[in-house]
Amino acid sequence: MELDSIIQSDLFVIAYYVLTVGASLALIKETKKRIFDLKTGLGAIKYAPITFGILIGYTVFLLPIADEIPLLNWSWLGYNIAFGPFVDQGFWGIMPFIPMLLYMFIHINYYEEVYFRKTKKMVLVWALIHIAMGIKVHFALVLIPIGFIFKYIYDKKGVESAYAMHLTTNVLVVCALFLSFVL
Repeated sequence: MELDSIIQSDLFVIAYYVLTVGASLALIKETKKRIFDLKTGLGAIKYAPITFGILIGYTVFLLPIADEIPLLNWSWLGYNIAFGPFVDQGFWGIMPFIPMLLYMFIHINYYEEVYFRKTKKMVLVWALIHIAMGIKVHFALVLIPIGFIFKYIYDKKGVESAYAMHLTTNVLVVCALFLSFVL
């Protein structure tokens, strides 16, 4: 069996998802602390429409162009594994995974802010690491300016504010995805 067929197999994708989710489940005892961190950074969620707006603007205006460029359109998986291993089945493939995804955001977004906002180089690493989650190269590239906005909030207001803004942006993305399936 060749490597490409192994990576594309349902068993591999499910195992990769379980590994991703397992990292958040290992942090279950920290959930209460993360909720308090969100409350501390609550004032920064007013900036989330900026980052969400960048994503919407990109999706509407540049995505069709970027999808036509083979190198930028490359993805090892074809979708973001965070939406679940059955995203290719549409709404009903994603729906069962949304509660777990939201729970994962509570932990993953916090640690992304803690580790990837310290330097500009780490912001770049953060954006490109999303390729390992299965997103297309062009989406990783659009995360670079968004990461710098998170870094700006991190530098000016602290990790809790950047975390609250990041989590809010991701919740807005999930809501938009959900609405795109039902409308």
